[in-house]
Amino acid sequence: MKRKSLATIIICIISVMILAGCGMATESNSADKPEAVEEDAEIAEDSEKEAEDSDDEDDQKAHEKKSKKKASKKAEEIEEPVALTKSECEDEIEKLMNTEPITPENAELLLEMANCVPSAWIDESGVIFSEMDNEYKERLRMEFFDLIFYGGPELSEATAKNFDPSSGVPLEDVEEICRELYGEDDFTSGEYEDVKDGCLFPTFGAGDAIHVIEHMQIFEDGDYCLLSGPMICISDYEGDRFEGYGDILFVKNPDSRYGVTLLYGRCRDEVMGISSVETSSTLPASKDKSYAAENLIDNDYTTVWVEGASGDGIGETITIHLDKEQTVFGVQIVSGYTASYKQYNDNGVPTAFSADFGGGAIAEGSLEDYYISEDYSVEDLAAFNRSRIELDKPATTDTITITITGAKSGAKYDDTCASEVWVY
Repeated sequence: MKRKSLATIIICIISVMILAGCGMATESNSADKPEAVEEDAEIAEDSEKEAEDSDDEDDQKAHEKKSKKKASKKAEEIEEPVALTKSECEDEIEKLMNTEPITPENAELLLEMANCVPSAWIDESGVIFSEMDNEYKERLRMEFFDLIFYGGPELSEATAKNFDPSSGVPLEDVEEICRELYGEDDFTSGEYEDVKDGCLFPTFGAGDAIHVIEHMQIFEDGDYCLLSGPMICISDYEGDRFEGYGDILFVKNPDSRYGVTLLYGRCRDEVMGISSVETSSTLPASKDKSYAAENLIDNDYTTVWVEGASGDGIGETITIHLDKEQTVFGVQIVSGYTASYKQYNDNGVPTAFSADFGGGAIAEGSLEDYYISEDYSVEDLAAFNRSRIELDKPATTDTITITITGAKSGAKYDDTCASEVWVY
């Protein structure tokens, strides 16, 4: 009985000791667990953050890719006008001139824009408008603002601003208009443009000669428009003068309020080739002077044709034969014996004309009555005695007959004289 109790006690003591040891181990493990859990949490948090960063980076790349794709698509939808070199502009003009002329819906707007141009580049053989010297840009701007202030309804409506010349034009509007009108990227006011209080006040010359392109024909393709026609110098002090042909190239531009931007302009110093000229009568040569019809096409104001019929020459004719059949807008004739004031004053001067271009196309013209001074040079006499005889619509012809329908006798002779004739 005692042995059994002693054994039981020993077994109990050993069990307690084992249990105590297990308890210590358990307590020790419990003390270490929070650190492990915290470390595991940190690792998990770092992993989650890395995943988030990776997702953000992926989202950013995806956004950039999407933006680039969107921009690329937008660029495809609205293509920026492509800048051309002068030689490329010349090539484009030649290509367009080989197409048939048209009358687009914006024809009047194009004509008004073209009328801003010639005085700005008349001295140039060809120029990209955005690359002109500021002096020429200023003249273009003056013509533009003159039109929208005083007589360019299509330009005024397209500009969509009711500017008052007395209040000036805000510079931010000027810069935007110039960029859309002719591609200006660095607006600088000129000598005749007054800038004050943040506004531009253009000035306008009075009585200066202007240059316009008349009888314009319009050609276009998908990217460009071309206006082409005879260039005329119009002066308050002397007769109008034909000066060759003007070509104005526009690039189509959906970002411009005008739908186009002026790109390039040139003047072709050309006249139509005349193969021969004949007249209904000719005054016989006197000494070493010839008054033959050929004097009308020798580009010399000191040589003249003189009609040989009795009276003042009314009803006499000049027939011009072109070197080929072509589109003709009109003729210009220089009246009088323009070699000197005395010869001009002594001889008769034709003052009115009728021109038959064939096919029923007939036009009339007359000489302006200017004061002629004895101090005038040969060039002055020619300048003040020019007459244009123009058609409303161009004709295709190779023969033109001019009839004198009015004349005034000279102080000494009634023989009617003319020194030059051109066809354009």
